[in-house]
Amino acid sequence: MKRPLIYSFLDNPMTPEEIEQKSFDAIDREAPPHRFSKEQWVVVRRMIHTTSSFDLADSTRFSDDAIASGIRAVRDGRPIYADSNMMRSGISLKRLRAVNPDYDQKSVACHVADPDVAAESNRTRLPRSLFAVRKARKILDGGIAVFGNAPVALLELNRMIMEEGIRPALVVAMPVGFVHVVESKEELMRLGVPFIALEGRRGGSTLGVSVIHSLCIMAEGGGPKAARPAPEKSDQAVILFGHGSRVPGAGEGMEAIAGRLFETGEYVTVENCYMSRLGPHLPEILKKCVEAGAKRVLLLPYFLHAGLHMRHDVPRMMQEEAKKYPGVKIVFGKHLGFDERMVEIVKKRISESTDLSDVRDMTLDPIEKFPLPPGELEYVSMTPEKAREIKESGHSHHDH
Repeated sequence: MKRPLIYSFLDNPMTPEEIEQKSFDAIDREAPPHRFSKEQWVVVRRMIHTTSSFDLADSTRFSDDAIASGIRAVRDGRPIYADSNMMRSGISLKRLRAVNPDYDQKSVACHVADPDVAAESNRTRLPRSLFAVRKARKILDGGIAVFGNAPVALLELNRMIMEEGIRPALVVAMPVGFVHVVESKEELMRLGVPFIALEGRRGGSTLGVSVIHSLCIMAEGGGPKAARPAPEKSDQAVILFGHGSRVPGAGEGMEAIAGRLFETGEYVTVENCYMSRLGPHLPEILKKCVEAGAKRVLLLPYFLHAGLHMRHDVPRMMQEEAKKYPGVKIVFGKHLGFDERMVEIVKKRISESTDLSDVRDMTLDPIEKFPLPPGELEYVSMTPEKAREIKESGHSHHDH
């Protein structure tokens, strides 16, 4: 009789921790290239480990603040609402208590089996999950909500966010199924709350549990070693260069991308720089990069179009500043331009704009809120004839 395979394991035994780490090492080797940050990959990798499905990575979405908000929530001992008792049982109290000892059995709640919820469901012939979420209102406001089963419950939470001002610390949106599943996730991702979501019909309670455990591991600062080896830091600094605005916070998107790039550990520093009067401006940012130790500085124009700024204004400024640093290579990079992936971004923005009101119903901030520096105009108009004349002459009036 053939020797049972268990003896191969017993000849070379491994601890549970070693088995888990070996599994994660295999995932890191076999996973296709991805754009997740180190922290996001910790979450996605554990989801893959839970299902053995690499294509989950294609559907997993994070809000910019999801990881930080989730870690902060478990460190603060915020309550957790699970949409199924299976998920509630799967979330490890031991892992939670390793982060915050104040966690106890009552810290993770699920109301779908409560008698009053069942009674209301029987009376109305609506799903229990709907009334269970309503009952959890106090938990959901400031807590973590995890959905791996009930899309109707997620839809109700979305309504509570929109109409009642509920603000969860994090929503893990991974309900599974064929009815109301896709739209419940898409609606959530437009609401401006921290989320980790799995697009499409896929989901499940085990995935929700894996996300919570990933957050606990990062919050504790332990667990399996970093997902991928940290890249060797180069001597290059990167400057993301935008037009800028007098509106406070207008550059938050570009600044968030700079932060993500810096977190990869590949660059000496990643900085933001603007043409607008409010700055920061090229001279101070270039100096900052050189003082940080950069031997090569790449300025990446955060522009969609190759207009006058790209063809003349920015490279001229760079040439002037480059004279101060003869030992540093300073490169003018490619602008954003067109990329096939932008089609998906535009489609996403179209989807996100579906429910917006008519422009005539918008309430605008008074222009006095954004004072113009002396000598600047709000808007430079041009007749169609003049615009056509300039286009025909081969020159671009503006590039943004």
